[in-house]
Amino acid sequence: MQTLKMRGKVYLMGAGTGDPDLLPVKAVRVLRSAEVVLHDDTVSPEILELVPASAQVRNVHKLGVLEGHLQEKIDLLLIAAAREGHEVVRLKADYPLSFAQLNEETEALGQAGVDFEVIPGAASAVGAAAGATSR
Repeated sequence: MQTLKMRGKVYLMGAGTGDPDLLPVKAVRVLRSAEVVLHDDTVSPEILELVPASAQVRNVHKLGVLEGHLQEKIDLLLIAAAREGHEVVRLKADYPLSFAQLNEETEALGQAGVDFEVIPGAASAVGAAAGATSR
């Protein structure tokens, strides 16, 4: 009897200020259980340290793809990894997530029938205020 592998899921999230202490608990939990992570160039190393060593981690800006085709390549990688049954994180440096880019990715995932979730992160202004110390 053959067992079908369950379909994976894609989590779309922003890395906020780059300080892992300012990420929401759910974002940290998802990063710690990720099997595939596709991240932007400017995501901090401290955030990436939350990802398990066993995960496939790729900087999507180093794919060697022309800028006009980068989003299409990212969409294809997200869809393929999810269809293989992986828990996938698309980690963006910006928060709040760019509506246009987020809309492109959610549309591509939806059309492909891939389960996804947007995980809100700590807004930069809030994160900066939370990270401030008094003198």
